[in-house]
Amino acid sequence: MAATTLILGSLIACEKENTESATIVKDCTGTYLQLSGKDYHVCNPEMVSSFPDGVKVTATFRKIKICNGSARDAIVCMMVHEHEGWIEVKKIK
Repeated sequence: MAATTLILGSLIACEKENTESATIVKDCTGTYLQLSGKDYHVCNPEMVSSFPDGVKVTATFRKIKICNGSARDAIVCMMVHEHEGWIEVKKIK
C-alpha cells in the first residue's frame, strides 16, 4: 500500500502545472515556449496558434516526457531546434 501511494505521488508530481511568463518561438521545426532562456517544444501547438512568433505570454503548462499531441506527427523542416523537452499548454493569455 505504501509503495503504491509513493509511486502515485511521484507520478502526480511529474504532472505539476506551472504558470509562467514566456515568449512564443515559432520556426519550421515547430512551436516552443521560451522560459528563462530555454525553449520547450509545445506538444499541442493549436493552443498557441493565435499568438505570433516573439510575443510575450503568460502560460499554464506541464512538462511531459512523451508527446501524444498534434506536434508528435507534424511534418517539419530538416533543421534542428535544441530544446529542453516537451510541454503541454493548458491555458495561455
